[in-house]
Amino acid sequence: MTSIDRTPAEPDIHARRLGWLTAVTGLLPVAAAVILAAVGQTEAAAVVAVTGSAVTGTQVTVNIRR
Repeated sequence: MTSIDRTPAEPDIHARRLGWLTAVTGLLPVAAAVILAAVGQTEAAAVVAVTGSAVTGTQVTVNIRR
């Protein structure tokens, strides 16, 4: 029987890059805040943490039309 599923076997290269970009964008401010806090720059760490949470808290929705 022929499958009617048209989903590609592998995700598109752009979809994979978007996933990595999202992960790095979220991880970078956390790592920067931890490093700044570890070296004693608590004020700078707080600013980076607040800015990072504001930036990564933004949600983008993509609507696919067929």
